[in-house]
Amino acid sequence: MNRFKKLLRFIFLALFLILAATGISIAGAAPILAKNQERYNDNEVRIEMVDEKKEDEEKP
Repeated sequence: MNRFKKLLRFIFLALFLILAATGISIAGAAPILAKNQERYNDNEVRIEMVDEKKEDEEKP
């Protein structure tokens, strides 16, 4: 019985090591994100440009 427990522990240890090496947890594989290229193509910095009014132009 003791030998069987050692063998069973070794099998589970090897199984968990294999799962960890491949990135799979007990709950299942990690979700793979969709490769949406449109999300990465637009890398421009978008800012609002505020036009400043000069005080001389405001007064008639």
